[in-house]
Amino acid sequence: EATGASAVVVDLESDFFTLDPALLQGAYSREVKAVVAVHIYGQPSKIDEIKDFCSENELFLIEDTAQAHGARFQGARLGSIGDVGTFSCYPTKNFGAIGDGGLIVTDNKDLAEKMRMIREYGWKDRVSAIKGRNSRLDEIQAAVLNVKLPHLDEDNQKRRNIADIYDQLSSDNFITPARRQNCDHVFHLYVCKTKYRDQLIKFLNERDIFPGIHYIQPIHLQPAYLNDLELGSKLTVTESICNEIISLPMYPELPISDAQAVCSAIKEFFRDL
Repeated sequence: EATGASAVVVDLESDFFTLDPALLQGAYSREVKAVVAVHIYGQPSKIDEIKDFCSENELFLIEDTAQAHGARFQGARLGSIGDVGTFSCYPTKNFGAIGDGGLIVTDNKDLAEKMRMIREYGWKDRVSAIKGRNSRLDEIQAAVLNVKLPHLDEDNQKRRNIADIYDQLSSDNFITPARRQNCDHVFHLYVCKTKYRDQLIKFLNERDIFPGIHYIQPIHLQPAYLNDLELGSKLTVTESICNEIISLPMYPELPISDAQAVCSAIKEFFRDL
């Protein structure tokens, strides 16, 4: 909205929760300027096919890497594949500061210059040549991130180790996250699907285990955006999975014994169904 642009929303791949490239052509029009590919939960989107579509139609490709710091697609770091990569550094993210913050990267010199202007009042030689804002990363957050960056891959591996433990829960009644081949999932969140979600959450809460739901309701059905978003496809997958998704506890410092306890409790729930 800040740019005067509006979003055209398309549905997901049911296995990976990421944008379905097969739906892009049906959502395309000459008014479209860019595609935003969200690497949700730490899982790389099918960025090669999305990039091909953008190249064929002369569109910018923006990677939303807010939940996938350090992840790779076929060896390439996410955020480096499109024209622009964006990163959230909110404290709970894989690469988090101690307060709000974010990063944006590009290898396009013209875009880089304009983004630097926009983040600081639209200044060029300290005069607002274009409309901008005050959106600089403050020095304290930058200092914290500089210290944490060398540990990112190590922390992501700890997340994968926890995910490997949770993977043993896979069953017809409890579907664990799929992992795209030749890619590195960094498990910002470990999101499963089950038709027994609400009963399972109650069962786990009674045992002092508190899973989450990311996210409770699709944005196009939320009051602020109801009937206000253009849909580029039916969102049947999105609407369906929001009733089934459950996020298990996930952070690098989670003790392996706690992850095993989560597994034991979930196995007990389904054994007693």
